[in-house]
Amino acid sequence: MKKELITYKLKSFAKSHFYIFILLLLSLAFFSSILSSSKTLGNIHYVNDMTFQSENIRKFLFESNGFPLWTPYFYAGQPFIAIPEHYLFDLNFLYILLFRNIFLSMNLAVISYFFLAGLGMYFLAYEIVKKKNASFIASIIFMFNGLMHTFILNGHLNILESYALMPFVFLFAYKALNSGKWLLNSTIAAFFFSMMVYAGGVVFFLYTWLITGLYIAWSLIGKNFKKRLLRAIIVSAVIIFLLFGLSALKLLPVLEFTQMSSRAAGVNYQEFLGEPILLANLWSSLINASSDISFSGAIGIAPFILLLFGLLSLRKRMVIFCLSIIILSILLAAGTFAANLLYHLPGFGQMRHIERALVMFVFIAPIIVAYGFNNLVNILRKYNKNFREWLVFSAIVLVLTVELVLLQEFPVSAEVTRPLSIPILNEVSKDKSDFRVATYALSTPIGASGYNYYSQLGIPEIKGGGGIWVNDYVQYLAVAQQASPSKMYGILNGKYIISDRKLDDSGLTLKGTFEKCDECKIVEAYGPYLYENRNVVPRALVVDNAILLLGNGKNAMELSYSMIINNLNPLSSVLIRDKSSVADYKIEELKKFNALILLSNSVAQNDISSLQQYANNGGNLLPNILEGKNTIAQEDINNLFDNLAGPKTSKKELELRQKSVNEFYINLNGERGWLVLSEKFSHFPGWKATLNGKELKIYKANIVVSAVYLEGERGELAFEYNPSSFRTGKMITSITILILIAYLAYIVYSKIKRR
Repeated sequence: MKKELITYKLKSFAKSHFYIFILLLLSLAFFSSILSSSKTLGNIHYVNDMTFQSENIRKFLFESNGFPLWTPYFYAGQPFIAIPEHYLFDLNFLYILLFRNIFLSMNLAVISYFFLAGLGMYFLAYEIVKKKNASFIASIIFMFNGLMHTFILNGHLNILESYALMPFVFLFAYKALNSGKWLLNSTIAAFFFSMMVYAGGVVFFLYTWLITGLYIAWSLIGKNFKKRLLRAIIVSAVIIFLLFGLSALKLLPVLEFTQMSSRAAGVNYQEFLGEPILLANLWSSLINASSDISFSGAIGIAPFILLLFGLLSLRKRMVIFCLSIIILSILLAAGTFAANLLYHLPGFGQMRHIERALVMFVFIAPIIVAYGFNNLVNILRKYNKNFREWLVFSAIVLVLTVELVLLQEFPVSAEVTRPLSIPILNEVSKDKSDFRVATYALSTPIGASGYNYYSQLGIPEIKGGGGIWVNDYVQYLAVAQQASPSKMYGILNGKYIISDRKLDDSGLTLKGTFEKCDECKIVEAYGPYLYENRNVVPRALVVDNAILLLGNGKNAMELSYSMIINNLNPLSSVLIRDKSSVADYKIEELKKFNALILLSNSVAQNDISSLQQYANNGGNLLPNILEGKNTIAQEDINNLFDNLAGPKTSKKELELRQKSVNEFYINLNGERGWLVLSEKFSHFPGWKATLNGKELKIYKANIVVSAVYLEGERGELAFEYNPSSFRTGKMITSITILILIAYLAYIVYSKIKRR
């Protein structure tokens, strides 16, 4: 009897979840080429960006005891979780924790989120239409459409993640507005919204927010307006409150970093538009993609016919809403007046490529298609009461499978490239000292330079990639590439330079020529020329001389570059840029510098006494305004650096050691002078330097690196990255989680009590 009961339950379970099993099998079959740890998707974003992010997460989980706030492996060090596109606490994170293999984890995450995309749409369509076969058709369209084929699977994993979460967000927001359990459903909607933040899917997050917000407004239409308004306000407040609370751990660092990065000022309107679709090409953009367009949201001809049948239910409120979203999606993607309005909404002004608004069409069209299938069945039933619905359903699914799956290209896989299999990197990896690599073969400061391979070898890179960076640093790299590679890369501890051509720089020595790979995804990493930099500056060293440049603006930056390229010897002197005027400093701080360079607006009449006291203490002024001079000649600069050079002395190199990904330290033994670190600590206020319980100021040095003044103390000089945005976010998220735990405990207690 017990065996029969188990058999009955298994059969019942399989029958109830039949369509879900089919979605899972479809996902596994579609991605069968990457069911391996030796292969991954073949596009550049997975080969480079996702590999890099996953390797950083792996190191955080198994090689470091610190939270992944910082990564040393690109841009000579930069915030990690604060980058909007970087994921955290997703399925890829979980799989890395379980399997420790980043490629297997990435592949499993791709398959999982692809399946979840279909599953979410299946649940959403069923909640609205109440028919499983119609919901299954909707899920197939959401999984296999032009946007998925042309954009999502060719982009980052975070794009697929946020796309897969869209139906879950809308589903529970919909249920919160239309069912009795508004608080529970609002909470779940906020949870999935926060997962989009942690997934790094900013683009689809904003469009999901737009769709959900419009539906909340749409729900106000009808009888009992006051009751509807109250429900909408409460649901919106709960979602916003919990979304912020749950995602603050990542959201606040993202907002802080964004304000000091290339995205601080947003993007101009032309960048925002990108490549809008043409209204004359709507057939290709929405229905049947053609080979001459690179971006499409085509749902297929058969689904379009079902969509037309769905419009027969135009008297239904949900169909009217869906049609309105489709019209808005087209107006936005085409760059019309609607795009102009969207550009001025918070968040959207920092986005690029308005054509991605087609995701709204791709998301909403399957719901109308589900209505269309029901209408088709009802029409056929009127003409023939004995017709078999499963035959019509099977025929439609077969047509969809052929049109959307079999006639499309399956995901292209590629063999995983191991870093040591790249000859030039194999040679570089033999050097066990602290150094960075600069990929001169990449003509720009930003791009897939090979840092994905370097990170796996534990070697940091000077260049970087992604859509966000620090402007001053990128400008420095652009100048270095053209003006003085060996010296300027050397200041960044660049010991090796990988180039695709021979370089004419007296500071570089050709170490070897290696095998190239023109057909590889990241050809720049293969060289084939490897140069060793004789002008490399140690990761940490003490120099005797420091020059403080006062003033701001373009002239100050141009003079800084000129002195670094033509005059500065980074092994004996350092150029400091900090505050812009003399009045910002006390005389005790000014005395630490050998010379002050005074540019326009840096000196006021009240500063003369301080400058006189500084000069009496042996300090140099350029120009020497105390002697009536007010201009600086190149000869004056040359003489200043000649005088500072003095007799040759051996450099004092110190060892910068790493405690965790966010902590470094140096053991001091009474050193005096300026400790120069080839690190970007000074660019980010979250970095603090402490010695024997006292905080030391971190100065911006040589435009892009950092310096600390030492006064002969002994002990451990610690550098720690712990930005206030992260501390605040962690506290907010922790409190929010405790509130949710208490709420869930109350629900469980209430159910037990009722029983």
